[in-house]
Amino acid sequence: MNADEIVRMAASEETHWWYRGLRDMIGRTLRTPRFRMPIAAKVLDAGCGAGENLRFLCSLLRPAYLGGFDLSPVAVKLSQAKVTGADVYLGDLRDPELHADHLDLVLSCDVLSIAGIGECLSGMARLVGCLRRGGLLILHLPAYPWLYSAHDVAIRTRERVTASQVRSLLADLGLSVEMISYRLFCLFPAIVLARLPSILCRAKRVARSDLRPSPTLVNAALGTLLCTENAAIIRGARFPWGSSVYAVGRMP
Repeated sequence: MNADEIVRMAASEETHWWYRGLRDMIGRTLRTPRFRMPIAAKVLDAGCGAGENLRFLCSLLRPAYLGGFDLSPVAVKLSQAKVTGADVYLGDLRDPELHADHLDLVLSCDVLSIAGIGECLSGMARLVGCLRRGGLLILHLPAYPWLYSAHDVAIRTRERVTASQVRSLLADLGLSVEMISYRLFCLFPAIVLARLPSILCRAKRVARSDLRPSPTLVNAALGTLLCTENAAIIRGARFPWGSSVYAVGRMP
C-alpha cells in the first residue's frame, strides 16, 4: 500500500467508522460460540497494516502467539510500536514466512486484492496449511470489479472481487465456507454515487483514497449502522450487495 495512505490509516483506524465497523464484525464473529478460539490460541494477521487489528485481537483473544506481517516497512514499524508483544515482521502474502508451527486463526483484511488472488493463491495455501483442524480463515475484500476507482488507485488495489469468487477461493484452499456476505449494504448506493465520477472518468483519476475524517455525530451514526448490519450477518442474514465481502472458512 502507498506509504502516505498507511500513515493516514494509522491516524484514523482507531476511531474511524469504517475501521470500527470492520473490527466489530470480526469481534462478533469470534465471540460466536461456533467460532470461539481455544485457550492459548495462535493467531496471525496476514497483511497487518498499521496494527490496529493486531491490537484488537490481542485484547479480545489474549493469544499464546500473535503474529503479523506486512510488505511495507512503514506498516511494520507502526505495528511493532502499537503492539509491543506481537511478532511483527516484513512479509509478502505471495510467499509468506511463518513463525509458528500451527495456527488457530488467520486474518487477512483487504490484502489479497492488492497483489491479486491468483498471485497469492500459493501463499494462502501455505498459510491455510498451518491451520489446525477447526481453525479459521477470516477474509475481508473490496467488492465488485466495476467499482474500481481512484480510491483503489491510491491504496494500490489490483482487483476487486465478488462473493462467488471468494467462495471459490475458500473451496480451492480446502476450507468449508462457514459464512460469506457482502457488507456496507445500506451505504452502498452512497458509496457508488461518491465514486461514480472517478469510475467513469478513468483518465482523470486522482490517486487519493476515500479515507476522510467525519464529524463526531456522523462518525458515530455510521458506526452504529455498520454494527447493526454486522449483527444481522451474525444472525444469518446475507446481504446481496455491498462494497466489501466478508467470509469465514474453516479447516475441516
